[in-house]
Amino acid sequence: MHLNKAAIIILGSLYFAFAPTVEIGEAVIKTDTLNVRLGPGIDFKRVGKVYSGEVYPIQKQENGWIQIKTTALTGWVASRYTEVKRNPLDQVSSKKKSSTFDSAQSNKSHTVNGLQQKTIVLDAGHGGRDSGAISASGANEKIFTRATVQNLEQLLTTLGAKVILTRKDDRFVSLAGRAALANIADADAFISIHYNSFPQAPSVTGTGTYYYTGQDKSLARSVQKGMIKATGADDRGISEGDFQVLRQNTIPAILVESGFISNAKQEQLFSSSMYQKQLASGIAMGLNDYFLAQ
Repeated sequence: MHLNKAAIIILGSLYFAFAPTVEIGEAVIKTDTLNVRLGPGIDFKRVGKVYSGEVYPIQKQENGWIQIKTTALTGWVASRYTEVKRNPLDQVSSKKKSSTFDSAQSNKSHTVNGLQQKTIVLDAGHGGRDSGAISASGANEKIFTRATVQNLEQLLTTLGAKVILTRKDDRFVSLAGRAALANIADADAFISIHYNSFPQAPSVTGTGTYYYTGQDKSLARSVQKGMIKATGADDRGISEGDFQVLRQNTIPAILVESGFISNAKQEQLFSSSMYQKQLASGIAMGLNDYFLAQ
């Protein structure tokens, strides 16, 4: 489908505003552990749990219950255990969210101009028999990397880029095969998404980006800056990394360690659709800045 520039700008601004998920507002969880149920009432089956301090977009409200959406599920929680924030994009209550939105608003056409007609290869780390790192709750890294890539694919496509995925589902793809795909496509950039784990120190947090050659360093710097600005995560900076998917790439390529899933609170944050959208918008803005500087 071909979109003209005006249409892409409109779609981009709508995406950054998160209109599909936060028109009603956000729910901030105010109790240590809160059951998520299949419907609005205690008679409905429990389908999961959320935890104090987490923030989720509100889908619906009904009789003292709120329907929320996380990366893993959609369900209902009792509103008396939450703080409801309406129209959060008009408030300064969330530094992470407002920094993402403000940057996007002030650079709508700027963002579109940088990303239009660029070919981006997105690599969801691990997959299939390669589960990756294990989170604090026992979940596999490959689930988190796929969620991030799905959000990023949607955003970049909306903003006019051509997106190629190294894996579209939960399948194993060799490291050499991932790099070869990017080289054959003669893409403009390769982004490999990963999540870190260090269970020996479960309080460790932070987002970092790796590059292999000099041609990759400016891309790493731009994307790292965008992610930190959008999410407010601890900045672990950029570093050289001798990873096969970077080493065998002939195009600008980076590997993002999006955060530590060995940190229980961080794992819950990464499971929220709001955070995943913030992370995607940060990577997109970093890519945009990189292309505009070329």
